[in-house]
Amino acid sequence: MPEHENRTSLALGAALRTLLRQRPLDQIRVRELTELCGLRRQSFYYHFKDVYDLFAWSVRQERSLLLGRLEECLTWRQALLDLLGRAGEERTFYQAVLDQSGQAGLGEMIPLEEALKALQIYYRSRCGVLPDQPAEELDLRCGRTLLLSLLESWIRGGAAMTAEELADALERSVGHRAAGAAWQTLQKRGEWNQRP
Repeated sequence: MPEHENRTSLALGAALRTLLRQRPLDQIRVRELTELCGLRRQSFYYHFKDVYDLFAWSVRQERSLLLGRLEECLTWRQALLDLLGRAGEERTFYQAVLDQSGQAGLGEMIPLEEALKALQIYYRSRCGVLPDQPAEELDLRCGRTLLLSLLESWIRGGAAMTAEELADALERSVGHRAAGAAWQTLQKRGEWNQRP
């Protein structure tokens, strides 16, 4: 995309986020967006067919941004805190995603599979567990469902925990599961001596 087209799209996307802080997506009009950007209506229609098309483009942009930020995170905890921070900064946009597409739309926007797969590989190697594709796929679906539910509650303001408390709780849960997997591996190998 040429530079001037990208600038126009980014400006319209920023205007959309500004207006979403004031009212729902279905009440936002092209005229308001273009006035906020200082553009003519024709400029909007050159880039997008309607407000929903701009919204879909903004969701794709957010996913790209989140993927880039995920690559910079060194731990899953850092990735989670970064995601919660971003969701807090852009709460009304994330709420609009939930309102328009539900958890499925949120799941498409947030790169959860990438983060969860990296987490699985990390703990599998730490516990000495061999790959088990059916079990890992089930764990991935369960983890995705759990995280999406927690994120929805966080975004909608129903979470009673701070970002750090939520990360601590998830870390304890994953740590207990990893310890159990390590214990099972040692037991299967006959390396677990239960006598003191």
